[in-house]
Amino acid sequence: MKQINSTIQSSINETHILAGGLNSLDETVYSQERWTDIVRYHEEIGKPTPKVEVMRFLKSKQYADAKDFAGECESVVMIAKVQNLSLIIFWPEGVHGTCKYGTRVDYVLASPNSPYKFVPGSYSVVSSKGTSDHHIVKVDLVKGISSSAEENVRRKQPQPKRKVVKITESSPSRGL
Repeated sequence: MKQINSTIQSSINETHILAGGLNSLDETVYSQERWTDIVRYHEEIGKPTPKVEVMRFLKSKQYADAKDFAGECESVVMIAKVQNLSLIIFWPEGVHGTCKYGTRVDYVLASPNSPYKFVPGSYSVVSSKGTSDHHIVKVDLVKGISSSAEENVRRKQPQPKRKVVKITESSPSRGL
């Protein structure tokens, strides 16, 4: 919160894009059942309950979230093998996980009244397997887009592919 407050105070009169690993969750994008699973999983692996204060604060300041411009979100399916028990987990709500726990902690946000707008349908999360414990968040930005241009961009967006992630006993550190 100190870093976010400092960032916002240093650019209080300027519009800006805030992007990066905020290591904060927005619990409102998860179903109640999924949120309960996330909290329980963190408890089971000895991690603290996920923090939500940063995203609550930024939402209260009217920051626009690039994820809101994702168009059709792909479902997330994970297959996990835990102590000789196979689990198939299906998260239909289209929350793109950006870290090894399948949750979203990396964001691209626009300050209120920013002249830069997120292109509808352009938000995506790209795997960074082998290079980072966070995935790459990608979104297209334009300065002052018209509604007809938005519609043209929306029509050109490729359909999302369904991904299956397999977690085996040999890779327990990847989490769920």
